[in-house]
Amino acid sequence: MHTLYLDRKNLAVKLDGGALALYENGERRGTVPLHLLERVVVKGGVEVESQVFGALSERKIALLFLSGRTSQIKAMSFNPSHNDINRRLGQLRAYFDADSRLEMAQGLVIAKIHNQRQLLQEAMAARADLRRPLFASIETLDTILRKLAASPVAIEPLRGYEGSASAAYFSAYSTLFPPSLEFGKRVRRPPTDPVNACLSLGYTLLHFEAVNGCLLTGLEPLLGFYHEPAFGRESLACDLIEPVRPRLDKIVWELFRDRELDQSHFTLDKGRCVLNKNGRRRFFARYEHFAVPVRRWLRLQGHKLAKTYLQTVWDKPL
Repeated sequence: MHTLYLDRKNLAVKLDGGALALYENGERRGTVPLHLLERVVVKGGVEVESQVFGALSERKIALLFLSGRTSQIKAMSFNPSHNDINRRLGQLRAYFDADSRLEMAQGLVIAKIHNQRQLLQEAMAARADLRRPLFASIETLDTILRKLAASPVAIEPLRGYEGSASAAYFSAYSTLFPPSLEFGKRVRRPPTDPVNACLSLGYTLLHFEAVNGCLLTGLEPLLGFYHEPAFGRESLACDLIEPVRPRLDKIVWELFRDRELDQSHFTLDKGRCVLNKNGRRRFFARYEHFAVPVRRWLRLQGHKLAKTYLQTVWDKPL
């Protein structure tokens, strides 16, 4: 076990030596040894004993709190294992180098669009009946990729290309789901249908993984090269998950395609569509299998970025 998901009402977590003791309605249900864990995800009204936080931090186990109703991030806790300040200094210098930022940002967007295109190609092979809308979107993505490959593009036009690609991509992606799911487009806040509910939860978990990956490789999550700094936003983590989003989209498609999830796994709460307990159990199981290589990739990208930041020759001082 590497990830512990705590998603049950009337659950309390206490420290018991080198393990977490789980209590439900005051009755002890079992223990989980801390040495087996790399991260803990807590959803809803789980009671966590204060000593647990110290034990998790001491063992460098990341902790994520999700709200009970919306599954949005309420809090994250990390204990980074990499403390080389030179990496963050290099990252800060790179932020003020427009050419360096642009090169990295363009590569990021190209990688994301490539992965979107790959998913649509795989879908077209599986759904011959949807060949026309899928092929049309692939052609749009190909046109955008050719333009991006032809010459460097400034950040704002680059965002325009990314937005156009995403619009074409989701137009085709939405056709993969039955009309009964009422998924016509990406809706973030609040998600109004089962597909958007899964996408939102998955992207939230990916963001947590990316923040952890940044810290583990000595980078500052708040300072990105594509997403502009904003109060309370881990912009570098937002950058890193962009190429991974289409991979998560594929998992969501497969969950409904294989009928592991259906409408019975969702409820409506004041216009917001949310996964119920059984649905979350199935989603977390599939996500955890998907996330193993993603975590390795995020850490690898963090190390590559750190190397780039440290080896760049700067023409201007800060």
